[in-house]
Amino acid sequence: MNKILVGIPVLDNIEMTRVCLRSLYRSTDSDRMDLDVSVVIIDNGSQDDIAGLIERELSEARFPAYYVKNPENLGVAIAWNQILRFSPRATHETPFYYHYYVISNNDILFGPDWLQPLVETMASDDRIGWVSALENGSPVMQELIEAHSRTRKFYVDANKTYTAEDIVESVRKVYEKWGGHEAFCAFVKSSDLPLFIHKRRSAVCFMIRPAMVQQIGFFDEDYPPVGISEDLEYFLRIEGVIKPPWITDDYPAKGKWKYGLCGRSVIHHNWCMTRQGPGFDGRRWDKEKEKNWKTKFGRSRKYYTKKYLI
Repeated sequence: MNKILVGIPVLDNIEMTRVCLRSLYRSTDSDRMDLDVSVVIIDNGSQDDIAGLIERELSEARFPAYYVKNPENLGVAIAWNQILRFSPRATHETPFYYHYYVISNNDILFGPDWLQPLVETMASDDRIGWVSALENGSPVMQELIEAHSRTRKFYVDANKTYTAEDIVESVRKVYEKWGGHEAFCAFVKSSDLPLFIHKRRSAVCFMIRPAMVQQIGFFDEDYPPVGISEDLEYFLRIEGVIKPPWITDDYPAKGKWKYGLCGRSVIHHNWCMTRQGPGFDGRRWDKEKEKNWKTKFGRSRKYYTKKYLI
């Protein structure tokens, strides 16, 4: 039996988290792959009483559910690392308690049977260290690109008051031309996409193999809470472009860890609602990230992306 931990960092934005959890419990199948699934919520310094506000969702969970509260916003990298280090027990014999870890935004809705294909992908090749679910906008099918365009049209504005029902209605409108989100997911999964699409990047909802983390390390925690674009840094680390001092010299040039998308796992992404809200200045935040990146690596994020990841 494979033990799986699904970790979801949250920062306020309670209605989006509520919809996310409801879809997680509704859409997570586990029987075919004999999965033992648990869920952990990392509350990254919310002002709202997240645990109290989603008490019903947590109490009715189909899987063991845990809640970790940080006293302030520590940034995404620290929250991601908290997921990777999480254990329901005070002590355990191995560095990682679970066989695989899923790290997911709270601004997504999970499609039917989204989890088992990720595990199937990992099982197909022991050099796959990171595999992401397809989302609206993944550049592998025209229909996914179109769904992204429709998401922009029917987007719920996080700077205005909204409810869980508003989010569900916006998703209904996005996928109504395909007969709904579940029908859309079935359509994508029945296409001729391969199980694993190598070297395609996404950090919205992804599965990590612990053996990769043991070799090349946890996420970069510098400059919290804004950070440095931790997902980009990690992809560059997988490629061997960026080598922190703890990476051993035996990291193979030809046997590098692989990352990519799973062609049979589909989610809906609600357009960065995980970090938006009244008063949030996304442009200032991104400028601060770029400043931090240049301070650490000397060149822009765009330079590294175009040179090494395209």
